[in-house]
Amino acid sequence: MKPWDIHAACEFSGRRTTLTRLPSTSTSLVFALLPNGESQLVVMGPRTRASYFPHKDIPLTVNAQFHAGWAGMLTGVPVNELTDRVIPLSDLWGADGTRLHDELTSDPRNATDRMEKALAARMSDNPAGLLVREATRWLDRERLPETARRLNISERHLRTLFTGAVGVSPKRYVQVNRVRSVLSRAGARKGAQLAAESGYYDQSHMTAEFRATMGVPLSTYLKGDVPATSAC
Repeated sequence: MKPWDIHAACEFSGRRTTLTRLPSTSTSLVFALLPNGESQLVVMGPRTRASYFPHKDIPLTVNAQFHAGWAGMLTGVPVNELTDRVIPLSDLWGADGTRLHDELTSDPRNATDRMEKALAARMSDNPAGLLVREATRWLDRERLPETARRLNISERHLRTLFTGAVGVSPKRYVQVNRVRSVLSRAGARKGAQLAAESGYYDQSHMTAEFRATMGVPLSTYLKGDVPATSAC
C-alpha cells in the first residue's frame, strides 16, 4: 500500500470569503495551478494551529497527503523542520524538485500520475515509519508510557522518534486530534457530552484547548466569526 493519499480538486470560493486551514498532524505535497497561469509545488508541514486566509479561486490542486511516519523519507528532511511551514519542494529536492514542478506545470492534466511516480521513486524501507504509524493507533486512547511499553521501546525514544517522523510531539498530536474531533462532532453534540466524546477531561479543558488552537471560542467559530485573514 502506498504511504500517501492523493487527490485532485478545483477550488472556487462561491460565497465564501475566508479559507480556513485547520490544524493537522499530516504533511502534504501540494501542486497548485493558479488563475494567473503561475503554479506552486510546495510541502505543507503539520499545522499546530488554525490559520485564516482570503479565499481565492484555484483551477487545480493536487494534494498528496503522507501517512504518519513517512513524510521524512519522502521529503528528505526531519518532519519537525517542516512544522507550521510551507516550503517549495525545490528547497528540499533541489533539481529534482524543480524538474517535477516544470513537468506538472507543462502537463497539469497528468499531474496526479506524475506526482505519484516521483514519490514512488523515493520509496525505500522505513521500519521507523512503521513503528510510528503503530504508535498513532494508540496515542489517542492511552498515555504515552503505555504506548511505549506496548511497542517495547523507552518513552524518551518514542517521543524523539515520533517528533522527528510526524513533526509534532505525541502530546501535540493528541491535542490536534482532539480539536479536530470537536469540529467533526460539534453539529450533533454540545457541552460536556461533546467534551467527553472528544477525549477531554471536562468542558473547561475543551474550551481552553479549542480557543488556543483555533484562535476563537467554539461558539464564535461555529458562527463563522473567525480571526482577521492574512495573506496566503
